Amino acid sequence: MTFHYPSMLEPIFENVNVNINENWKLGLVGRNGRGKTAFLRILLDQLEYEGSIQSTLDFKYFPTYPDRAEDVTALEVLLEHNPTIEIWEIERELSYMDLPNDILHKKFQVLSGGEQTKLLFIELFLNENSFSLIDEPTNNLDSHGRQIVGQYLNRKSGFIVTSHDEYFLNQFVDHILAINKSSIDVITGNVDTWKYEKANADRLAKEKNSKLKTEIKRLHDVSRQVGVWGTKKENSTKDAAERRIAAKQMKRSKAIKKRTEEMIEEKQGLIHNVEEISELNMKVSQPRKQVLSFRDFSILREGTPLFQPINMDVHPNDRFFIAGKNGVGKSSLLDFILGKEQLETTGEYHINLPHSDQLSIFSQKNQEDLDHSSFLKQLSAEGKEEYWHLLHQLGIKRGKFSDDSSKNWSSGEQKKAFLAHALLGDNELFIWDEVTNYLDIFIIDQLIDAINSGQPTMIGVDHNEYYVNAIATKKIELKPFL
Repeated sequence: MTFHYPSMLEPIFENVNVNINENWKLGLVGRNGRGKTAFLRILLDQLEYEGSIQSTLDFKYFPTYPDRAEDVTALEVLLEHNPTIEIWEIERELSYMDLPNDILHKKFQVLSGGEQTKLLFIELFLNENSFSLIDEPTNNLDSHGRQIVGQYLNRKSGFIVTSHDEYFLNQFVDHILAINKSSIDVITGNVDTWKYEKANADRLAKEKNSKLKTEIKRLHDVSRQVGVWGTKKENSTKDAAERRIAAKQMKRSKAIKKRTEEMIEEKQGLIHNVEEISELNMKVSQPRKQVLSFRDFSILREGTPLFQPINMDVHPNDRFFIAGKNGVGKSSLLDFILGKEQLETTGEYHINLPHSDQLSIFSQKNQEDLDHSSFLKQLSAEGKEEYWHLLHQLGIKRGKFSDDSSKNWSSGEQKKAFLAHALLGDNELFIWDEVTNYLDIFIIDQLIDAINSGQPTMIGVDHNEYYVNAIATKKIELKPFL
């Protein structure tokens, strides 16, 4: 199978041959912009491609939301494509998803994002004759929701899921399909297995590449010396025997040169599939004093606390992460810390933020109004150079820098634009809300390395446990007020 977008010179996939078992729990991984969503759309016959796909399966895409104009209940959503399903079967699936039975009679559109995601999963697997193509399912799920959905998928079989959350995938996948730089590999195991095998393969390729580089230099020097000697000898004598020896040396020189060219080609092929991850430039300064302090603190809505009172201190060099279920008030707390909302509160608090030009803010809400083009308009010539350099470190090809609209960028590539913008300048405090959504596994590891190296002061909210556990120095869980 070969596929490329009309506007692109190089194909996304070229002569791909892969076999997938209909009972696999397959994790689809690869860098942003590598073609994961395109692969799913090809299976759905939504994109034109060369070659053939042989399957008798009925592919079904996730998520597929009902039309917002449709005033339907959760039960009606579940029954639309599964009219013969018994209520007891639905209630069994609800129990697996930790959802109450009375949710069936609520309007679908008034449910939280996490509840909608869980119901759409139930609708997906009520049809046992389809093969599910699940695209980035965790974006509306908190940590608890990801655990519940992971356990749910572990009960099922016959699907492909794309996600960059390693902990989530490791709960259920039994095979990995990895879209690499120049190949597509299928391995048995989970993400940890794939990362281990990928690291070993890259290490061996680099070692062989280094040996070939040394041997190429040696052969090149020998070829040049033999060639020079043969030419010199051939031109300096008329003796037939001497000229035969010279011709023999010239032939040897050409043979060495041919072998050298073959080794150069082999060397290029070796490193072509190695993922090269740049060191991410993160400029960090430390605040001079304690950033904030909360004592028996909570935010009030109509006189009622959003969450149980908390005690929390953030000092220079702390990386403080706020956890809790969706709707408990994590984003409201960040907005209060940033002074975006004047809210009624209970308890004591002291907030000492650095000046705005030394404050890095990564907010989900900003992404609704801003993009790559709007960032460029805001930046000076020097700022643009730093921004482009960060994009390049994050794996965005330089050819895309001229695409001001970023319309052809993947969701992960667009997310990198926000990350690059958040990394601009020399910052004393980083307040980041859900930075890892849509970012690929390689970029998350790159970000972890940069944070652990730079040791920034940070307040964050993120449901990717792998990322949080790798960098957090302090955590607090917001619990609903009873």
